[in-house]
Amino acid sequence: MRSGITCVALLLALLVTVTPTPAQDLTTGTLAGKVTDPTGRAIAGAVIIATSQFGTRTAETDVNGSYILPFLRPSTYTVRAEAPGGFTTVIHNDVAVGLNQRTALDFTLEPGKTETITVTGQTPLVDIRSTSTGTNIKYSDFADAVPIGRSFTDTYAVAAGVVSGLGTGQGNYSIGGASGLENTYLIDGVNVTNTGYGGIGAYNINYGSLGTGVTSDFLDEVQIKTGGFEAEYGQALGGIINTIVKSGTNDFKGSVKWFSSPSALQSSRQLVKLDSGAANLVDTDVNDLAFSVGGPFIKDKLFYFVAYNPVFTTSHLSAQSLANPAFNAASNCLAASQCESVFSESASATAFGVTSPAAFPSAGSTLDRKRTASNYALKFNWMVSPKHQVELSFFGDPAEGPSGPQRDNAPRFGDFDTGGGYSKIKFGSDNQALKWNAVFSPRFFMEAQVAYHDGIFRETSALDQYSFTDLRNTLEFFRGATSYDPGSGPVPLTLSPVSTRRGGIGFISNQDDTSTQYSVKLTNVFGKHEVKYGVEYDDISYRDTATYTGPSFNVELPVSDPLTGAPVDADANGFQDTIAVPTRGGGTVSVRNGIGGNPTVAYDSANRFRVTRARVGPQNPPTSASETAFFFQDAWSVAPRVTVKAGLRYSSETVKGSGSFTLPFGTQNFTDPSTGVTSRIFTPGTSSYAPNDYTFGGNLAPRLGVTWDVMGNGKSRLYANWGRYFERVPNDLAVRAFSNEVGISRQEFSDRALTTPRLGQSGTCSDGSGGTNTCTALAPVFTQGVDQTSVQSGTKLPYEDELSGGFAFEVTPNSSFEVRAIFRTQGRALEDVQVNAIEQIQNFYYGYAYGYPYDPFGGSPSTPQSAKYPATTFGSYVLANPGTKNVPSGGVSNFPKPVRRYKALEFIYTKRFSDNWSVYANYRFARLIGNYEGLFRNDNGQSDPNITSLYDFPNSTLMSGQFISGPLPADVSDVLHVYPSYTFNNKLRLGANFSWTGGVPRTSLLAHPIYQNSGEIPGINPTYAYWADPVGGGNPANFILRKSKNLSAALTDPDSVTGAIFLYSYDPVKRGNLGRTPDLVTLDLHGDYPINFGKTKMTLMLDVFNLFQSQEATGFEDTVELTAGVTDPDFLKPIQYQTPRQWRLAARWDF
Repeated sequence: MRSGITCVALLLALLVTVTPTPAQDLTTGTLAGKVTDPTGRAIAGAVIIATSQFGTRTAETDVNGSYILPFLRPSTYTVRAEAPGGFTTVIHNDVAVGLNQRTALDFTLEPGKTETITVTGQTPLVDIRSTSTGTNIKYSDFADAVPIGRSFTDTYAVAAGVVSGLGTGQGNYSIGGASGLENTYLIDGVNVTNTGYGGIGAYNINYGSLGTGVTSDFLDEVQIKTGGFEAEYGQALGGIINTIVKSGTNDFKGSVKWFSSPSALQSSRQLVKLDSGAANLVDTDVNDLAFSVGGPFIKDKLFYFVAYNPVFTTSHLSAQSLANPAFNAASNCLAASQCESVFSESASATAFGVTSPAAFPSAGSTLDRKRTASNYALKFNWMVSPKHQVELSFFGDPAEGPSGPQRDNAPRFGDFDTGGGYSKIKFGSDNQALKWNAVFSPRFFMEAQVAYHDGIFRETSALDQYSFTDLRNTLEFFRGATSYDPGSGPVPLTLSPVSTRRGGIGFISNQDDTSTQYSVKLTNVFGKHEVKYGVEYDDISYRDTATYTGPSFNVELPVSDPLTGAPVDADANGFQDTIAVPTRGGGTVSVRNGIGGNPTVAYDSANRFRVTRARVGPQNPPTSASETAFFFQDAWSVAPRVTVKAGLRYSSETVKGSGSFTLPFGTQNFTDPSTGVTSRIFTPGTSSYAPNDYTFGGNLAPRLGVTWDVMGNGKSRLYANWGRYFERVPNDLAVRAFSNEVGISRQEFSDRALTTPRLGQSGTCSDGSGGTNTCTALAPVFTQGVDQTSVQSGTKLPYEDELSGGFAFEVTPNSSFEVRAIFRTQGRALEDVQVNAIEQIQNFYYGYAYGYPYDPFGGSPSTPQSAKYPATTFGSYVLANPGTKNVPSGGVSNFPKPVRRYKALEFIYTKRFSDNWSVYANYRFARLIGNYEGLFRNDNGQSDPNITSLYDFPNSTLMSGQFISGPLPADVSDVLHVYPSYTFNNKLRLGANFSWTGGVPRTSLLAHPIYQNSGEIPGINPTYAYWADPVGGGNPANFILRKSKNLSAALTDPDSVTGAIFLYSYDPVKRGNLGRTPDLVTLDLHGDYPINFGKTKMTLMLDVFNLFQSQEATGFEDTVELTAGVTDPDFLKPIQYQTPRQWRLAARWDF
């Protein structure tokens, strides 16, 4: 890596001595062209003077007649060209310079004349030197003229190639086939991308995207780059969103705006209704006030801009009205009967009560969720001299929500009236940037910036209690129970699979997300070459304070003999010894029960309080990461109409975990001499943990493009571009994989206070001194993170390759048309893997090694131990590149290559405002095919970039459904947007948005056989297996393996040895086997009318969204199983609908 950096450094040093390029800056634009006489001869020494509301800038032409004016703030300029020696002076009015764009403007000066000629004409709509794909939107021209949301994230959704990221939420769109966590977001040059997950602004694993409060009132222009990235750009596999905060001008001006979307003007919403119950957003009230003012401190020298935009949002939530089947059983339970220990908490520590006949007592009322965002911006621009500019920006979106139903599932909590499910939150970010733009000579420029991003998320549960989910109704429903016994005999019962909640909110993930960003970029021009090069360095700190609500309890780890592997009962009390490890905080608990003497009778067995998640060990300090990047790019005019653009980007990223600690237990691998099976056991002692780190170096990303001015008039371009883009690894990986996140995913207790762990079977135990005795073993405990995650040697960053091209031309002086094609393919992925197949692990727990007659996968009565899938326990995680040679060895199955192929054909028509109307329209036809979604998995809703569950197990039979290629969840074939606007002679302006979006694929998904969570494996028709004892007596020699597609029959089989079932087989399906969601067609309207009051103006505005009240289903419950071995009662039902018709009232006073 050192040699690579040295080579790049030497190359940069060499270029400085030569003379490099004037490519445009991220936050400004560039004006460039030639000055010639009528014969085409270059005029050297001509002076170009550009004047705007920001002052005046000048440049001189060189011996070739070429000039460049860099670092122009996006605006409209009057540009004047004059030359000594008796040439005419030519003035071009209304020259538009766009964000991060190069505007070409040539002058022809006639000799022998001294008059001034004013040229009227529009700036070219086509950048003939660009090989990138994307869209530039001026907020004042577009966002004020058509119906669109207030957040700047709503604006870039209009661009071609941008579709919903689905589960990644507000603002995190899928661009170019990537997931919504693979974009880069820049505001005034500050990278505001969440360093933990890759989303925009505040992103939390519980809430997903909370968006950003930065609204269009702060912003001047946005550029959505969807492909063809120059070497200057890195870190993103999706798109790059670049926008700038407004600046003050020579004129003092400001505005006051009010926007209101009252719930009284919203149409009724289609509510979700599920057998298991649902919570719904009923309607929302939004009041949005915006104040801004800007002007000069010193005219032409020092400017300011200030904005403040508080947004008040109240969402009204409700729960579905459903009865709780367990209420009658609980309320009719007789004292001293068996059900008392099931339902009466005052009488028994093992009980879990049911106090309301309603599954969700909040049903019938609405709960108010309030949030307030205090968005702000402050910017200073200082023209130090005509050649030097300094810019200082401050902006942010701090927000908070007081204690209430901040989480969507809060209405489902039975104790909501005392704070159950309630929490308060605080989130948002503060950002600063200091920038210096310098013109050292007419052919040598520099832009330098230091920026700081500081984001937070905080949540506090109203109740510091365990988060309980009562699954007893669901379990009894699928067992087929038809009655309950209150102590006086069976009573008929009609069950439903409704599950209820109680207590604290459960998992809390509080975050600190900071980054300091440094960059220096130099530009030189020499001959026919424009060269830009620079260095960027980002210093990142990210902390995720993960915990669970409720008091600390002791995880009880079972002690085993290191010599024999047998349970240890050293104190001879008849029970296996345990090691008590206190948790950090509480845990999430599911309340379950078993099958009593009669499967048709419900609630007749003891409760089991299964802890499904808890953490042990101390809270770690912040993790860190750093990235260094060098880039070099050249735009070479090989011919008057042909430009070749070549570049190279080198980057190196180091990711570091944090925290060293010791836990009070030992672990070791034990190999059973009778079976040869190795498993992990717990022993007395200690385990020490230290953080890991890794440097992803040597990432070379070449870029190559060519553009041709076909018509030779500066109004058309035919272009093609190839590039390789590397991902920046979000720091969630540093927290979860490199910082030793130790916890449990399963331990069952007999009491709700989690003090008495459940026991397993009795048998021969070790007395700890070489002898044996008889004891009852602890029920299985599943741990997480006990083994540290390592990194496979040679592991590299993920990348994708892109080939794009198109043709753009001006149809008229005010309109243009473009057609372009984009092809992207995933070249490499980064994921954590472990080599043991699921069948091997199931053979350990349900096979010969655990005392059953034979291994269910590959074993037989004659050959008990499977040769195909040798029994073993879960292996250690290793960070690797699946599908390459950079994976750990030793597995019986391989890791398939990740596939993500994106193909798109896009058509874009733009007519800028003229003759009273404008329109922007685009259509995209695309396909997104593969088995790898990227950093976010919509299949199971997982936000764990680079450490999702997709590659945790190799490609064995049970996992094969995951790796079958097909249409990925964000595959939207057809997207059409049309945004017209018309201004009448009486100044009334009308705008519209017509959108047609095709449906997304629907796939039936099975739960994960090991992790238990839903939405993992594309498949259908599961077959379950379990061990049965038809003879009775518990002799393993008489056990038989039974298989059934009837879950109820399997769960209630009286011959079942333990009542435990496991997935044996299923029918794999191709992604999209359930068809697609309906197409979405919407029409939104906008109207505004200005009223002048002297030098001020009042504008009244009205917007209506979803005019025709379309209420199509946008999401479905396509999970076959609710959890492993539990059928989802709501399979195939709608779980989300379109937002109903909404009206927005607004007024703006400009002064």
